[in-house]
Amino acid sequence: MAFFSVAYHESVRYSPRSAGDPVTLHWEQRMPPDKSYPGAKRYSIAENHAAPVDGDLFSLVGTPSSMLNRVFSQLQNDVCADGLRSIGVYALLQGERIPDGLYYFDSASGELVALPAENAKARRANIERLYAAFPTGDFIRGANITLFFTGIFDRIVWRYKEAAYRELQIDAGSYAGLVSILARSLGGTAIPFSAFVDDDVAVALGLSPSEVPLAALSIMPKALKKYETISEFAYSNRSELPESAGSGGRYMARFFMQNRVECITDLSRCMKVCRVVSQPVNGEEFPLTPLKFPNEYFFREYEFLGPGAVSFRNFKPWKASLDDFSTVLRWMEICNLNSFGAGLLKIWVVSFDVQLVYPGLYRYLPLKKTLYLRTNFKDRDKFAKCHLDRESVGNVSFAVLFSADLEEACKMLGERAYRYLNMNAGYVAEMLRESARGLGKFARREPFFCEQDLKKACRFPENETLLCEVLVGR
Repeated sequence: MAFFSVAYHESVRYSPRSAGDPVTLHWEQRMPPDKSYPGAKRYSIAENHAAPVDGDLFSLVGTPSSMLNRVFSQLQNDVCADGLRSIGVYALLQGERIPDGLYYFDSASGELVALPAENAKARRANIERLYAAFPTGDFIRGANITLFFTGIFDRIVWRYKEAAYRELQIDAGSYAGLVSILARSLGGTAIPFSAFVDDDVAVALGLSPSEVPLAALSIMPKALKKYETISEFAYSNRSELPESAGSGGRYMARFFMQNRVECITDLSRCMKVCRVVSQPVNGEEFPLTPLKFPNEYFFREYEFLGPGAVSFRNFKPWKASLDDFSTVLRWMEICNLNSFGAGLLKIWVVSFDVQLVYPGLYRYLPLKKTLYLRTNFKDRDKFAKCHLDRESVGNVSFAVLFSADLEEACKMLGERAYRYLNMNAGYVAEMLRESARGLGKFARREPFFCEQDLKKACRFPENETLLCEVLVGR
């Protein structure tokens, strides 16, 4: 069976020899949807709308803050790969001092804007529609804060063209990772949800045709094991691509058709899939050293460093110590690694300048905290040629790549597997960025890599699809 997700991914790969996308998308003249909501009630996140969080370091030096204040203060930072603020943030608040209801978060003004509704009955109907759209609606009912992340095409298509949808999925995963780290630092936990009836969520949030729901996340005040296991389940989407859609005539772009084949229309037709156990890996083993600092140090640095948006600059020369290298990789697990998939994401490390670690391509197994050498590779110039901006990858100490067997994933989870994998990659990439930042190092996601050239240079398995790349250095 041919999957449209595989064809879509192959169509948006970058190549230094390509002449550009043959499909011209005239989105440069489009304006982003109007989110001003004139006349709607607004609530500033700078004010305290709930009880202070116990143990919050900020309360020792200033005004006591609540989970609500901290979450939305952090979301004012843009963690999209190119700083385009292409992710919309909506919230369902319950049991806070702000009236219960649905809100849009205006990051520019730092205010929560109440979504308009005809009356209280219509407002309640929208909330009930959201509950019914999720297979785990009971958890959303019990959460004080539930966030919804949407992709705004108007802000990103002009730069990425057809690849915009893939980038939106990864960016949504990064936003979920940002909130998950914050919730964990405050003693709570964040439960990501990626399975829901897309059209019902879009209607409840009043989204425009060029804005699509991608993920949701509920914040619980306490970190309990039962919460962590919920997000390890994935729900398959066995929808068939209509024959009439093959020409794509009714769609403005291929990514809109990709979105439609991913959408869940009936939860009763979805199959619940648990986490898949990793297969044995061959190769010479390189166990990681213990953590240089405990997890408590990570959260303490996270508090004192404060919010950190993605920055863009070239790397400086740096030879990573084995302890720093091991700690950065181990801290990727500060939150649940398999939050959006069924354990199908694979992690690879390309080492260039790490003490006591041979240059080459390694497969990393988080469960064993071990690297497995696959190929020897130390040609920096060849690695740089696999990127559209060669200077941007200079002086990189090591790179972390995320991949999956997309064909196998689609057989198991349907077309929606592509969304799960991309968001899981973005989620872990954000953990990696914060891990490096906690050690005073620099990491960022590089979206413009040439997949086929990189696979050939590093001798990747042929059946693996590269989803995301994170560069780490100083």
